[in-house]
Amino acid sequence: MSRRPVYSAALLTVLSAATSALGADARDKVFVGYLYGSTRGVDFKLYTHLCHAFLLPDADGGIKKNPNVPNKELAADAHKAGVKVLVSLGGWGFDEQFAAIVSKPEAEDRYVKAVLEAVDGFDYDGIDLDWEYPDTAKEIEGFERLCRRFRKELDAIGSRKGRPMFLTMAASANPGTLKWLGKEFLLETMDWLNVMTYDYAGEWSDHAGHNSPLFASTKPAGRPGLSTEKTMKYLLEQRDIPADRLAVGIPLYGRGFAVAEPYAPTKGAPRIRMPQGNFNNLERLRKDQGWTRTWDDETKNPWLLSPDHKIVIGYDDAESVRLKADWAAKQGFRGVFFWQIGADRMADGSHPLQEAARRAWDEGAEKVKP
Repeated sequence: MSRRPVYSAALLTVLSAATSALGADARDKVFVGYLYGSTRGVDFKLYTHLCHAFLLPDADGGIKKNPNVPNKELAADAHKAGVKVLVSLGGWGFDEQFAAIVSKPEAEDRYVKAVLEAVDGFDYDGIDLDWEYPDTAKEIEGFERLCRRFRKELDAIGSRKGRPMFLTMAASANPGTLKWLGKEFLLETMDWLNVMTYDYAGEWSDHAGHNSPLFASTKPAGRPGLSTEKTMKYLLEQRDIPADRLAVGIPLYGRGFAVAEPYAPTKGAPRIRMPQGNFNNLERLRKDQGWTRTWDDETKNPWLLSPDHKIVIGYDDAESVRLKADWAAKQGFRGVFFWQIGADRMADGSHPLQEAARRAWDEGAEKVKP
């Protein structure tokens, strides 16, 4: 059932002003891919936006050298195909560097200048900020100040270039981390949030669970966990973030456990080498090495079971991503996004998961048009 938030007059004024300032229609739907690594072989027709990962910071506000990012040729090729490209900043493991940057005014000034020079000079269409995660009062103060500076300068670049510039962020799926993000600040600065609705289970879990369940499992008994639906419901209902400011994350990889069956406890499980989790590799296990796919109808995800009954992998395939994309469209969310787009590239150049999701997203979005 689609949820249509009811806004107060004051909030509608804020939304209207923010939309005007951003230079974009808040109702425009997005289909976003994170591009990490090689920039070759991108199927631009799948996307409305790409997030080019990562432009890496150091603690003094400088930019670390990266042979792939920034890339003016990528931006040019994307623009020819009608696709916008944002440069992604940071990523997992750079929390301390971001916190150090915003703790020193000279480092923050240096960083803002360096990032905006990359955006402007390499003709990107904005910034995707992947600070994972600001989760103290002091960090939040610096995070908000940094984002407001980016928003102001991006709008100035957009005014000069005559096109909208975007500011997005990668957001945790954990309500305990999301609680630090202020609603009015998000509406003021962000075009939308890329909510990382994955990594719900992994090597840190006490049982074999799904990486990215659409709906929560009731197993183990009496311990319903988090899920894509629960995270997005929290943002909609408890934080009152409009659906058109949220994009649902879909992973193109799975996570494995050295146990015999789904939901088995992992305490005492042997340490064995797990297969690499990208979908293209998992599909080779299924097709060529005798691994068995089963379906979890409660969470709407598949499992992959090893022939020797020693490994269980929770992942996504074409069936599960179709269901996620259709669900996201019918809930009225701004869009969906994928980490990372090379993970389902097959030998023939196809992307079976992203292609299936795009079809489902387009069909679902068409059905809920006002």
